[in-house]
Amino acid sequence: MEKIKIAYICEALGGGVRKHLVDLLNHIDKDKYDVHVIHGVNRIDEIFAEAKERLTNVSFYAVAEMEREISFSKDFIAFRKTAKLLKNIKPDIVHCHSSKAGVLGRVAAKYAGVQDIYYTPHGYIIQSPKISTKKKTLFTVIEKVLASTFTSKVVHVSKGEEAEAVKHRILKREKSVIVYNGMNSPRDYQKSTLSEFHIVTIARMDDQKNPWEAIKIVEKLLGEFPNIKYTYVGDGQYLNEIREYVKSKGLGKNIILPGFMNNPYKILEVADLFFLTSLYEGLPYALIEAMAFKVPVLASDVTGNNELVVDAYNGFLYQLHDIEEGSNKLRQLLTSPERLQEMSENAYQHFLDNFTIQKMLQSYDELYSGA
Repeated sequence: MEKIKIAYICEALGGGVRKHLVDLLNHIDKDKYDVHVIHGVNRIDEIFAEAKERLTNVSFYAVAEMEREISFSKDFIAFRKTAKLLKNIKPDIVHCHSSKAGVLGRVAAKYAGVQDIYYTPHGYIIQSPKISTKKKTLFTVIEKVLASTFTSKVVHVSKGEEAEAVKHRILKREKSVIVYNGMNSPRDYQKSTLSEFHIVTIARMDDQKNPWEAIKIVEKLLGEFPNIKYTYVGDGQYLNEIREYVKSKGLGKNIILPGFMNNPYKILEVADLFFLTSLYEGLPYALIEAMAFKVPVLASDVTGNNELVVDAYNGFLYQLHDIEEGSNKLRQLLTSPERLQEMSENAYQHFLDNFTIQKMLQSYDELYSGA
């Protein structure tokens, strides 16, 4: 039986988008699929670089001009290079990930004559409350044109993400399919019984992840609960600024900022609570990882987060930007060890029921096989 040839296109290869793609590359059936990856070079983390070296049964093609920033000259070169690669590869399916590759990749795939073109946004920029009305209108129009003319199916990672697309008339529901992110269950480990209360965030320190809000909520409770140990794993535009703030306030014993870590799972093994203050999400891998490690979650009540966190079951949701409510929800968890333990078990069960790698791979296999 001839293999199905699939080409993934992705500009940004860090964080959740990278995890999603690398998990697919690691686990997709290579006896059934001939896999190719066209990618940018400026936003690659060490984990993707390692995967590229290790996965000898996947073909990789770097396009240096594929960058996040809009540049008509570089974008045109990236389009031409991508289209040429696709004409040579002759894939049955092209699957583009995130916004920049979603534009260049879909247009290039159509130009190259590819019949089945999929796109996963991993969160629409129009979901951000910080975006101006003018930009929101522009990006909505672009997404609508691309969805109608250059896309076979948009693969949303959550019902909330799909609802945003339908609400803004980017597409009709029948052109969408939902595939939840998934991951492997972690190996067995012994949960820590340390006296500190360990709160963990694993996220980029950028606008979308809203890190200052997390710092402010934790800081508000340090006087009342000096046993809090808060570790924020991630780098980004605000890392140095927040490090300076923590140092100036003398909070270094309670708030730890290690930056990016290749393997943050050791921190999840000792975590009592996972904390995420995002402005918007697609379906955050960080929360799935937390639940897989039996860690309950406190998260902002936004698209993506509120599809993973069932309020008062496997964690709490709080109103975005409401520091007082966020602090109160955190206080409840700090003072209720029995409830925290119950939420821990519920978090793991919620993961097993909905977000395993096996469920994700089965959904993609059904999608690709039906192409």
